Amino acid sequence: METTPKKVAVVGFDCAEPHLIERHIREGHLPNFKKLFEEGVLASNCLAPFPTITPPNWATIATGAWPYTHGITDFHVHIPGNPLDYTHSQEAFSSNRCKAEFIWDAIDKAGKKSIVVNYPGAWPNHMKNGIVIGGSGLSIGENRDGMEKLNSTQMLCADQLVTTGYFPLGIKVKLEEKKSWKNTGKAGADPLGAAFELTFPAAAEKPAPTTWYVLAAQGKDGYDRVSLSPDTDFNKAFFTISVGEWSKKVFTTIKMADGSEREVFFRAKLVELSEDAQDLRLLITSLCQTEGWANPPEICKEIASEEGIFGHGGGVLGVSIGWFDLETFSEIHELHDLYLGDTVTTLLTKHPWDLFYMHSHPIDWMYHIIMTDMDPDTCRSKEAYEKAWATHLRIHQSQDKMLGRIIEAAGKDTLFVLVSDHGAVADGAPFNPHAALEKAGLLVQSQTKTRNVAGINHESMSSIMSKATSVSKTKDMSKTKAVGQRTVHIYINLKGRDPEGIVDPADYEKVQQEIIDALYTYVDPNTGRRPVALALSNKDARIIGLTGPDAGDIIYAVYPEFGGQHGAQLPNAHWGIGDLKPLLALSGPGIKKNHRLERSCWLTDIVPTICYLMDWPIPAQAEGAVLYQALKKPNFKADQINKLKDGLARMETALQRGERQPWDKHECA
Repeated sequence: METTPKKVAVVGFDCAEPHLIERHIREGHLPNFKKLFEEGVLASNCLAPFPTITPPNWATIATGAWPYTHGITDFHVHIPGNPLDYTHSQEAFSSNRCKAEFIWDAIDKAGKKSIVVNYPGAWPNHMKNGIVIGGSGLSIGENRDGMEKLNSTQMLCADQLVTTGYFPLGIKVKLEEKKSWKNTGKAGADPLGAAFELTFPAAAEKPAPTTWYVLAAQGKDGYDRVSLSPDTDFNKAFFTISVGEWSKKVFTTIKMADGSEREVFFRAKLVELSEDAQDLRLLITSLCQTEGWANPPEICKEIASEEGIFGHGGGVLGVSIGWFDLETFSEIHELHDLYLGDTVTTLLTKHPWDLFYMHSHPIDWMYHIIMTDMDPDTCRSKEAYEKAWATHLRIHQSQDKMLGRIIEAAGKDTLFVLVSDHGAVADGAPFNPHAALEKAGLLVQSQTKTRNVAGINHESMSSIMSKATSVSKTKDMSKTKAVGQRTVHIYINLKGRDPEGIVDPADYEKVQQEIIDALYTYVDPNTGRRPVALALSNKDARIIGLTGPDAGDIIYAVYPEFGGQHGAQLPNAHWGIGDLKPLLALSGPGIKKNHRLERSCWLTDIVPTICYLMDWPIPAQAEGAVLYQALKKPNFKADQINKLKDGLARMETALQRGERQPWDKHECA
């Protein structure tokens, strides 16, 4: 019986919750998840590092190290010496920021080959033998590293909406009779057209001004189809589509401000067209650049996906501000999964590999939109509840279909590790640590401002998710002793360390205790409850994986009924239908079958377990343990060594005997 696999495939589903996946399996869905669960081990009590958020936990999954070791201690990193304000922290999506060795870099030195696809923080590539696709954001062609707030740039740009109505960030047009169009005989009766300039939201590089044209044409019952063209010649149109229909995949070139050109692909959907053509919504998905997001660079040319797109942002922006509904939102994810599936199957079948790591983000995007409506105690209505669950199933089915393709491409004798970085709960009551600090006199604020969300940047997710207006206050740092920053960190405004520091280092521990007391005693005025579940000094936070210069002076966590879906909640938090515990399932040679692992384990344990099974070098900073209870033969290494020892002993006995036969008597000289 084979005890070790020949290859390893780690398939990551951001924010996936194992208990909800099992729910759909019991309903008769998700056959590929079911197959791997039943043929392997599912961990019931896997825990993620804290905070329960994307960059640090994916870094842990690939290094086996805790956040205080690899240095990615939140979605953003604080650069020592920068002002303590949140806007000066930077998103952490670069391999150069990680202080721990990735498993693929460790085995690369041993001559092994790895393929890494869309894995947050994996870019740039430092391997000699490996392939890296994307990795500087949440989707291929996206960059988040070093950016403020939750901004990002796209290769080439994000989604755009052409509309006759008033939609935030939409490109407003007016459809009029256009006699200047050529070859409109095939378009239909009384075509109405408009010219518009592309806005190129979140473009990584500045494009030159670009004008495209839209043309609406009549059928028997009024206007029923739209064409999009780079010119006023109908014969040059990219496509013609009807309401609810997606275009074919379009390839074209975009001129850049510096005179160069970029080849891109996209798809479009006619979301709305009224019979009189007064109401038009045409969604143009992100213009996806055909190169520049892989290393080695020539790998880009190998990827061919007939229907798939990058799916930048997962449609979160569009569904949040009313561009389209959950139906289109789900379709965008399906197109994303098509592209990612095509990418993975191409690479796994055309290139030799020993280790494969990937990340897929749709489940996380989805939960940020529908998790609150999925819970009967927090949903807006019965209709919203039913739509949320239908969307949940549909997106999981798309992920399951992609998983099935990966299983087939990876082949036999492969160890599969299915994993997520955290789970999620419904939106709870908001908690801002500044309220607690201000009440305790540790933070002084002035000058209230009202900000209109209508003017937000296209890529700012945090602004998108806020209300119509928001209130901000200016901190008076000359009187402020402590500032909340990032998701779970509070910094003391320390003299000699911070630009505007006022706290004497001799009072450091005293102020730490004052902050902890302020957090624990604060009561939310709207709920009458204490939001803070845990508050620890930097030194004491070592027990939850955070300490040292990359973490705040105080680390705090909130109860699951406070805050957003994940991040500030503890790894074992549970509320309503939501659970913060991540997915961890192992299946393949050497792994027990249909077994539920009840012991507590951590995402840090994945890399050591893989290396133990494969006889691969352990990454230098790995700190996790081997999951012996998941193995069919936990002692197979010791058994192998004992067999070798027995064989060696027999060889030594034979050598000592020389040419004498067993029945020969030994004669002393």
